[in-house]
This record gives sequence, C-alpha cells and structure tokens, in this order.
Amino acid sequence: MSLNNLSSAIIGVLIGLLLLAIGPMVECDNLAGSAMTLQCPDGVPVSSVWPTLSVLVAGIGIASWLYRNRSR
Repeated sequence: MSLNNLSSAIIGVLIGLLLLAIGPMVECDNLAGSAMTLQCPDGVPVSSVWPTLSVLVAGIGIASWLYRNRSR
C-alpha cells in the first residue's frame, strides 16, 4: 500500500466531518449548547441524512485512494 494520493482520503474524511458538523447548524434554530450530539438544544433530533452523507463522503475519499493505489 502506497501513500500516493493520500490527500484524496484525507480530504474525503475532512469533508465528511465538516458535513457532520454542518448538520446541526442547518437543522437547529438555536445553536447555543449544540455539539456533535446530533440533537438540537431543544431536544429535536437532527436528521439522519447528515451522518449518512458524512460516512458516504468519507468512504468515497478512502475508496478513491484505494482505487488509485491498486496493484496492477
């Protein structure tokens, strides 16, 4: 396994974490006390689309790195 094109995996994981953090910002009216709990401060849960999209983007970044470094 080579470290060539590792940036695609790193960027994929970072964008995935960013999407996970953006979820409560989009869904919650009040961000006071909101953390990475996937729940708004008033008790309303954040949609499950955000963690799913986050894992999907991170997985695509890692898969892209693995595909580019496959043995020929």
